[in-house]
Amino acid sequence: MPVPTLREMQAAFAAGVLDPSLAGRIAGAIDSDGMAPERRLAIYRNNTLASLRGLLERTFPATRHLLGPERFAGIALAFIRSAPPDRPQLAAYGAGFSGFLEGWAEAGPLAHVGDVARLEWAREEAYYAANAPTLGPAAIARIPVERYPKLRFWLHPTVRLIWSAGPVHSLWQAALAGSADQPLAGTLKKAAEQVLVVRPGMTVVTRPIGAAALVLLEALGAGLPLAEAATRAQAADAGFDLQRSLASHLAGGSFASCG
Repeated sequence: MPVPTLREMQAAFAAGVLDPSLAGRIAGAIDSDGMAPERRLAIYRNNTLASLRGLLERTFPATRHLLGPERFAGIALAFIRSAPPDRPQLAAYGAGFSGFLEGWAEAGPLAHVGDVARLEWAREEAYYAANAPTLGPAAIARIPVERYPKLRFWLHPTVRLIWSAGPVHSLWQAALAGSADQPLAGTLKKAAEQVLVVRPGMTVVTRPIGAAALVLLEALGAGLPLAEAATRAQAADAGFDLQRSLASHLAGGSFASCG
């Protein structure tokens, strides 16, 4: 029988850690040293799963509140087994959790739990994104007005945009602020919300914005000039105030540069 390669041994070990039914593939290669190989693997498995579950709990506290600790723990373990870390960087783990939650959505607060998880992951990404200077109002004031229509804006590298059919920002806030038995019925009566996440300095900022303002940022982020981006935003909301929206984004650090 051929001797397995190191890569094959590592793959078998990883599979045995996540799935007890696969432990037999690696048990024979584990030095027992007075303890059954399956027992050694079980200890490692418990430590690994507990560590990754704790990481998800810290990354998605509002999502955990909405689901409840026990249900969140069960879903987190299912996610870990289906999508274990693929790189030696724990800060990068959890990107697919919001999509995984879509299959668990129900009525009430849980109908939008995937969106809340997406918001929380956006905050995580913004926190670890590259630092960059922000474009302020003074820089725009130095540009001739006649250049504005063709002006292009580059989003700050920490910007993340969240679309939701539900009150995702309000749910996130209520879940973080509330106790385990606090009703969320009032929150659910609110309209759909879109969210801008950005870290212009050391602190991640999370705030709801209008759909047209989000359309504007998406269009600018895609490289469209200001006039075309504004047209798209006004198509989403005829009452969209471009000057006011730009002033808000310039003050909030949404842009890194323009030209």
